[in-house]
Amino acid sequence: MLGAPSMVGLTVGALGYCAALTPSLLPRPLMFLLLLTALGTLVGYAIGTTGWWALRKVPAVGRRQAPRFVRFGVPVVVWLIALAFTPVAVAWQSDQQTALDMPATLPGTVTLIVMTALICFGLLLLARLVRLGTNALARLICRIGPIKGWVSRQQPSNVHRSIAAVRAVVAVCIIVLAILGLQLGMSALVATYDNVNADTTGQTPTNLGQNSGSVGSLAPWDTLGREGRFYVTNTMTLATIGQITGRPAQTPTRVYVGMQQGDTPAARTDLALRELDRVGAWDRKFLTIYAATGTGWVNPVGINSIEAVTGGDVTTVAVQYSAVPSWIGFVLDPQTAQEQNRSTVNAIVDAWRTKPVDHRPELVLFGESLGSFGSQSAWDAGDSANQVTSAVSKIIWIGPPAESVLWSTWQADRTSGPAWQPVIGDGLIAKVYINPSELNTAIPADGAAITFVAHPNDPVVYWSPDLLLSKPDWLVPPLGPGVAPEMQWYPVITYLQVGMDLISGGEPPEVGHNYSANIGQAVAITINPDGWTKDDTARLQQALPSLTYETG
Repeated sequence: MLGAPSMVGLTVGALGYCAALTPSLLPRPLMFLLLLTALGTLVGYAIGTTGWWALRKVPAVGRRQAPRFVRFGVPVVVWLIALAFTPVAVAWQSDQQTALDMPATLPGTVTLIVMTALICFGLLLLARLVRLGTNALARLICRIGPIKGWVSRQQPSNVHRSIAAVRAVVAVCIIVLAILGLQLGMSALVATYDNVNADTTGQTPTNLGQNSGSVGSLAPWDTLGREGRFYVTNTMTLATIGQITGRPAQTPTRVYVGMQQGDTPAARTDLALRELDRVGAWDRKFLTIYAATGTGWVNPVGINSIEAVTGGDVTTVAVQYSAVPSWIGFVLDPQTAQEQNRSTVNAIVDAWRTKPVDHRPELVLFGESLGSFGSQSAWDAGDSANQVTSAVSKIIWIGPPAESVLWSTWQADRTSGPAWQPVIGDGLIAKVYINPSELNTAIPADGAAITFVAHPNDPVVYWSPDLLLSKPDWLVPPLGPGVAPEMQWYPVITYLQVGMDLISGGEPPEVGHNYSANIGQAVAITINPDGWTKDDTARLQQALPSLTYETG
């Protein structure tokens, strides 16, 4: 059923196996490690088989036949080397786990080899079964009256081509059906998240003050969305802010617009502006635009930090644009995140410009992960840091995805520094921090400031389609702190490795896409209000873990 394997394919497959075992940005859980080694082996096998098939089409090559001992001996030798490399790769994984404080079960050498072989065999068997099924269906179709007549009228030399054409049509139809099935499945998944978003179970409209969802609000409680309801019911209290700052505080206000409260980004933005007018946001000292993530999530660490640092003299507005997790939104519909954030940021800036210069709040923007990706689209790739901060003077972007408009451009066009910590322009306004230690010793902003926080081993920050066929700048030595020195770039394989890192999860603070230890400091040094001190930041950092609250 499987047929004779390609010797060239097996040889290159061994190289793919070894490449897949090399370290990536994060150590991999057991199942991901096994799946990746199998995929690496199959990618190598496919490249080798296809390349040799194409090469055999060249007349000078096609007539030549390598000696038997070469055809069979080379794959055996290469695979023996690959198998000997396995315990070395497992040791690398163990070292990386220790370095990043991510202990997990690792397979023994024999287990890894056997499980990889079984997974490869299963995937190959599935592929061959699909091909056999396609061929059988094509033969059946060729027996149907009109098609059978069409095939029989062909010249004998064209009969096989005609049957092959039918097979191709059948294969295309199967692919189309598979794509439609996938779309239906994703639609059902999205509908499930929409239902969760609308569910108010366990949520009550308490502690709202004048927040969205309260009596008199233009954004009703029931349609705020699950994350929005968590957000508006957990405003920091005067006492809590006072304990951190040691100074009198004001009660912050939280504005939120749910995706159900407007059919378009413009409609939701319009409602957000009317809510800002209702709560008197323009009379506050600060107005924060909080770019939510895919589900509409507002990180409690982020919003609590903003409210504490501003002494509560702040209104924070967030607008939901979807109910699915960020990774689904980024894959299926990244444009919606960009459109909503572009609409919200531009409209608020336009409204802000109409206020008297001496009587309008200082604008702050906070975006984490997909929120960073979406909110950066409010500007053009060619804009400088000075242009970006002409109205929004304080910006914090946490874990910006690789394809973010400004991050990707400024990183590529850096004036100096490595790709994982680029110097942007003159380095005075936009700065990149890679760990809490740097944030702790950083000089607080005086005037306009853009703070990027991007861990060198965060796959969200560095996974992009460019990894498929080109070596990224961030893998040019010296590598960033926390990146295994053994990590190398391999075509296709590294793309798969870092893609797996995206969904590995479970990383501790300061590692990967976990920024819980960085956010408070980033907010403090960026906003840096009058009278704020390092002692205030220390108290904020100490208090934040106990101030978190339930979210979806």
